Amino acid sequence: MRDSPALPVKTKFAYGIGQVAETIKGTGFDIFLFFYFTQVLGLSGTLAGVAVMIALIFDAVTDPLAGYVSDHWRSRHGRRHPFMVVAAVPLGIAWFALFMPPQSLSQTGLFWWLAGFAILVRGAMTLYYVPYLALGAELTSDYQERTSVAAWRGVCGVLAAAMVAVVGLSLFFPDSAEFENGLLNPAGYPKVALAGAIIMALAILLSAWGTRDRIALLPRTSASLARAPVREDIAAAWRNRSFRSLFLGTMLVAVSIGIVQTLNMHLNVYFWQLSSSSIAFLAVGLLVGWPVGIMLAGPLHRRFDKKRTIIVAALIGPLAGNIAVVSRLAGVFPDQGSALFVPLIFCVLFISGVAAGLAMISGASMMADVTQEHQFRTGRSQEGFLFSAMAFTGKLAAAVGYVVAGVGLDLIGFPLQAEPSQVSLAEVTRLALLNLSACLFGFASVCAYFFYDIDRARQEHTARAIAARDVLLP
Repeated sequence: MRDSPALPVKTKFAYGIGQVAETIKGTGFDIFLFFYFTQVLGLSGTLAGVAVMIALIFDAVTDPLAGYVSDHWRSRHGRRHPFMVVAAVPLGIAWFALFMPPQSLSQTGLFWWLAGFAILVRGAMTLYYVPYLALGAELTSDYQERTSVAAWRGVCGVLAAAMVAVVGLSLFFPDSAEFENGLLNPAGYPKVALAGAIIMALAILLSAWGTRDRIALLPRTSASLARAPVREDIAAAWRNRSFRSLFLGTMLVAVSIGIVQTLNMHLNVYFWQLSSSSIAFLAVGLLVGWPVGIMLAGPLHRRFDKKRTIIVAALIGPLAGNIAVVSRLAGVFPDQGSALFVPLIFCVLFISGVAAGLAMISGASMMADVTQEHQFRTGRSQEGFLFSAMAFTGKLAAAVGYVVAGVGLDLIGFPLQAEPSQVSLAEVTRLALLNLSACLFGFASVCAYFFYDIDRARQEHTARAIAARDVLLP
């Protein structure tokens, strides 16, 4: 690396803005998309889950391709920025169209509309997001500064999630006498889709523009990289124990997240029987927890290192995320009319947010260290390829989670297009038990993270060795 350890704040801020696009896409999928196609449009849970799975598999396959092409790209605008800029407008268009299926579509038609436009959205996002993640690893080689870069990205992501969950729910899905829950109103979805499309495209372009002055300082494609076959890159990455640890941990977490994300809005509307305004308010608990976790990441990395931090976060997250559900099933959680009902849910969501923020920043910073060690061992700078490999396993596993949840909804006989008052207690209980299956995968990820073995001393030694080798090269 030819950059100084301390990055300007404006560079970190500009880079962080780029996370807004991915977060709006991710949060929109989590909160609106699956619920919209099943409970509003009437698509079966199995078909919806399979459609999302197809899109995720396509996304997972194209991730390594995008990383490989980006790593090998040669232009006066660098390896990453051209892809970021090109993806912006197509992403916005595909996102808007995803929420605009014709009213006359059958189950088969809805399935293919969801699958097709979800593929286009995820394809455009891949074209942008894989080079964007690689750019973050290339901005600095400093152990602690990488945590700072990831933190700026995380904070901007939290703000974007807040915009979608709080502003989006309140503005586009207000409670009304016509619908028991505002999310059942089909009129709000085109509006939230248009707002998301515009903001995503602008965020990408602003991030690319704001980091353009770093292009001359970023690594370029090397001759050794150009000669290396893909199978050699895969084998070299897999030989890295820390890469395998993050790879498997990401896979297990992604299955858990896929299940939770698919069922999250169903749980809010039918299990907790919350109004759209209450859902928006409680989302604040999760979103306030995220920046707290992000801010704690730096001090905890200095005190305990990154590995211990992510292990603790991986333990706390599933516990906090499910303790309220288990308590209510056991009959010990306060009733809905109690003054403690909403505050207690708020607290567990806050703790879940703290754990999620810690895990996200720790994982991103740890992966940046893995890419550096890979460069030291192979002589090839392949941030795009390695980050895309992580995205590959995460998305394949998330696809499994979506299918498990979607098929599970049909297996438990959960009704479609139903008002909360029309769903029986037995159906709601089965929904909650299906949701609890996710925590098993979350806990299993802890076992994988135990095998990560890059600490501060090892990372700093590797950085010095790379710098010394670069000096000796002509």
